[in-house]
Amino acid sequence: MLSLSPSFARLVAVAALARYAAAATDYLIVGGGTAGLVLAERLTEDPNVNVLVIEAGGDGLGNVDISDISRVGAAWGTDIDWQFPTEPLTYANNRQLTPSPRGKVLGGSSSINGDVYERGDAIEYDQWETLGNPGWNFNSLIAAAKKGEQFFAPGSSDNIDYVLSDHGTAGLLPTSYGGVAPDFHDTVIEGVVNAGGVKSMDQAGGVVTGIAHVTNARLPSNNTHFPNSNRPNLQVSLHSTVTKLLWSPSSRVTSGEAVASGVEYVDANGATQTANATNVILSGGTWGTPPILERSGIGNATFLESLGIQSVVDLPGVGENLNEQTLVALQWQLNSSLPCPGSPFLLNVEPLETTLGAGNLAQVESLLNTQPEGLSNALWDMHKRLYEKSAPWIEGYIYLASPADGPSTLTWYPVNLHPLSRGSVHIRSSDGLEYPKIIYNFFQNPVDLYIMAAGAQRVQQIVSTPPISDFIVAPIAPAAGVTSIDDLSEYIKEQAGYTNHIIGTALLAPREDGGVVDPSLKVYGTKNVYVVDASVIPLQPSAHTQATVYALAEHAATLFSAN
Repeated sequence: MLSLSPSFARLVAVAALARYAAAATDYLIVGGGTAGLVLAERLTEDPNVNVLVIEAGGDGLGNVDISDISRVGAAWGTDIDWQFPTEPLTYANNRQLTPSPRGKVLGGSSSINGDVYERGDAIEYDQWETLGNPGWNFNSLIAAAKKGEQFFAPGSSDNIDYVLSDHGTAGLLPTSYGGVAPDFHDTVIEGVVNAGGVKSMDQAGGVVTGIAHVTNARLPSNNTHFPNSNRPNLQVSLHSTVTKLLWSPSSRVTSGEAVASGVEYVDANGATQTANATNVILSGGTWGTPPILERSGIGNATFLESLGIQSVVDLPGVGENLNEQTLVALQWQLNSSLPCPGSPFLLNVEPLETTLGAGNLAQVESLLNTQPEGLSNALWDMHKRLYEKSAPWIEGYIYLASPADGPSTLTWYPVNLHPLSRGSVHIRSSDGLEYPKIIYNFFQNPVDLYIMAAGAQRVQQIVSTPPISDFIVAPIAPAAGVTSIDDLSEYIKEQAGYTNHIIGTALLAPREDGGVVDPSLKVYGTKNVYVVDASVIPLQPSAHTQATVYALAEHAATLFSAN
């Protein structure tokens, strides 16, 4: 396992400040998160390639809130969490959500997330290419994902089905199912099938529809993709916040494109520093990358000039198209205490026609025929193709809890995997350390709320089906009798939350469709600025986003190495 001692990391941070203030590194990676560390690992496999990673947080090594998988959520709200505030939910009773946790530490959000590691459906990944991105499809992304994985298969007594060929076995990232499936999982699977669903042997091979156990990532990227100290061609600067790109003064005269000469950043002492680079790769994440672009003059020119920032590239898509999956909790009390030690994740994923039924499906079809506000023609067409191809659309995340002093509870979270509502993230000023303005816009499009309510109805139907119903005493939330679309919609507006699966604010798409980066991940209008993080993902996978970000970074590293 690759790791770096905290003492070495501090020495590297000091050395990097002086070394790269003058000399240009080949690749300067802004953000040592999930994607950034994969890139650093892969690019420095070539000893002739020099890489500098600039990370706003520390190394996180030795932090039990990162290393202990049972402590999921313990790091939220601590100093290794950015704690980004967001605007009130205009279309959900103006509710104010708690800050969304994003990792401010090496490993990024892979260091503080829920560890779920699952891929999306082949239909979804192929839409990336259909959107106008040659080479970005299921085949390329599955190959990249397998390259990075080291899958540990469950034991014969773990009660888990899997298909070994759907997983990679020789990579750096250890993945597994994380425990023994309790007998009650068999009850849930049987109930889903009895209610018209299907059982999946393994959702990792490109067909996600069905109920199955899913893997988790056993370690974050700061423990797996952070190279050994004996790689002299990698340097890391910790506790250093990049504020903007620096531009070569004569770049447009010679190339017609903006050429970055490096970055400006604030070090741990609050001093402004610069670092030079031949290529700059932004890996700041869905909320971190757009502000750097905007402060550098890349974004909507009218908006930037209103803040006193000179436009370098007029690129209106920067910070737009923020997309997040929503969920809500439905909970029941069971009639006994059921053992669930170290249970793996159990997910049920369905297309709309299974989830909604004939009556609800007709209403959704009608809503889908109205173009959503803020969604380009290309992205709207992409969602309609998903529906036509019966792509997965509703996920059910199933959680069994067994307290020591009472009966178990069953919590089932329906998740809208492909919401059409779009939000945004934009700077408030030219201040490089000020947090951006983040607007989710949950349920701006009425089809999203309707699908969530119908998804909740579907969960209620499944739970009332034997043999699951044999264990049910009473609903806890929502209350008994809250079963209609209207009543469930009101419940959802009061209770729905985020999944921390944010994507899309530096879109991988043609420029005329709101794109920010081209198929090489280069920012339009620039010669040497790239984005590699979840902000480029054009479509939510029917999954938690972590595995897709790892695959994205692996594929990006292959593209950079080839060039």
